[in-house]
Formats: sequence, structure tokens, C-alpha cells
Amino acid sequence: MKKVKNDSQPFISYIIPIFVLPFVASFVGLVFYGILSSFDGVNFGSMYGILVSVIFFYVIIRGMKNAILYFIPREECYVEDENLIYRRIFLCKFIFKELRIRILDIENIIDKGSKIPKVSTRSLVLATFFTPYERIVIETKSGKKYKIFVDADPYTFRNDDDNKFIKNYNELKEMVIEEQSKLFFNQKIENLSEKYNSPLDERYDFILNKIIDEEILFIAKKDNNYIVNGSYDAVEYLEVFKNIYFEEVELDSFYSYVLSKKENQDKKVLVGYNGIDGKEVTMSKLKEDINEVRDSRSTFKN
Repeated sequence: MKKVKNDSQPFISYIIPIFVLPFVASFVGLVFYGILSSFDGVNFGSMYGILVSVIFFYVIIRGMKNAILYFIPREECYVEDENLIYRRIFLCKFIFKELRIRILDIENIIDKGSKIPKVSTRSLVLATFFTPYERIVIETKSGKKYKIFVDADPYTFRNDDDNKFIKNYNELKEMVIEEQSKLFFNQKIENLSEKYNSPLDERYDFILNKIIDEEILFIAKKDNNYIVNGSYDAVEYLEVFKNIYFEEVELDSFYSYVLSKKENQDKKVLVGYNGIDGKEVTMSKLKEDINEVRDSRSTFKN
């Protein structure tokens, strides 16, 4: 199973502070406790110390929470049962976020771009650590939007290089487009198979209309009879026609050089043959029905 992973994150860079920050938080807590213990009245120094300690403690806890929920977990996308599955997994076991989106419902996949500009200050880069940024947006045909793939690099000693993230984004988009194409193709073949297994008259009308729409038809010979088809996809991809050679002919040429010749009027043709049966008509009947469909369309247009 093909998976696209967001492996652009410097995971080790997030794991290190997870071990360090608890000690820092404990130290800040002790400082906060010491300030409260010595607090014997309202004065600016004590209030300032308490405020700074509280803010610093909050920032540390928030950073730890974001690292665990967003930055350390692995992110992956894959296709299963005609759905795009997204998972954010912590320690290969705990699923923090999971999305299931029907492949054919996906309208677009957008890269919002890096949140950190190429020229950035230390404070801006560090702030990203405390504000998780899900960079990829999946838009559906119903208007829903789903955000995936966290993008952040909180350390200024690393070069801000988008190439790896963009590579992951392109792989995700290509995977979705490829799967959509497969599903559309399978649907088309399934619809054709249904058409070729429909009742004879319905199948006959379908072939006639396809021939006139495309202005081409496909002819083969079987047991001294002609087999006539009007769908390229059918003769190319349906299993029943795998061992039958069809020749593509323009409708006007076939009409002039085959249908209109007297010696061919009583010859039999199978229209819409599906490996079991087809509508058997004479050349003259096929010509008559083609003219009838053409005339009905001309009348409708007028």
C-alpha cells in the first residue's frame, strides 16, 4: 500500500525539548512557589515576578502540549476503499487525528505555503512552535475543508528549506489524481458493461446514438456476419472483445461504400454484440435506423 508521509519535520528536534522542558517547568514552579512564599504585601517586584513566572510556565506547558499533539506524531496519507485516509499517530500506536475523505469528493489540494518567511527573526520562528500550522488544505466538492500536515521548524540554526515538504505535497496530490483517474475509468467501464448487458433494443439504440455522436463505428467479422459497435472504450477495454479485431471506420465512408450498396442490403449485422447476443438486423434496416435517428435529431434542432 502506497503511503505519503509528512517526513519533513525535524522530529528529533522536538523530542529533545520534551525531556528538557519538564525540568524547566519544575524550576519555574519552584521559583513561583518561592515568590508566593515570600509574598508579604503588595509590591511591584513581587507582582512582576509572579506574572513572569505564570506566563513562562504557561508557555512551557503549551509548548509541550503542542509538541506531543502536533510536532512529534507521524502523519501519513493512503488510499483505502475509495477513501483518502489521513492519520496523525503518536508512538506508532495512539491516533490523535484521523480523516476519511471519499476520493471522488476531493475537488482540490492546496499548499498554503510556509508560515515562516525566508527572512525571519528568532522570535517569529520560535512562535511557530506554540502555534501549530497545518499547511495542506483538502477542499471537497461540497465545500468542506480539511487541514493536514503540520509544518513548523522552531530552530533558527536549521535552514528553512521547503523542498522536502513540497515533495510530500506533490506526492500526495499525484496519488489522489491517480486514484481518481482509476475510479473514473472503472466507473466508465462498469457503465459500459451495464449498457452491453442491457436488453437488446436498449443496447441497439445506445450503439446507434454512439455511432452518430462520434461519426465513427467499429466493424468486425464473426461467422460470416458483421459485428457493429460504436464505442471505442468498449472494444478496447471490455474483456468480451479482447480476442476480436475491430476496424475503425468513418460513418460517412461506411454509409457510402457499404450500407448504400445493393449487394449488401440483405447481409446480416450484429449490433451491440456482447459475447452472447446482439441485435441482428440487415444492412438495409441498419441504414434505415441510422437515417431515422439523424432525421429525428435534425427535426429537434429545427
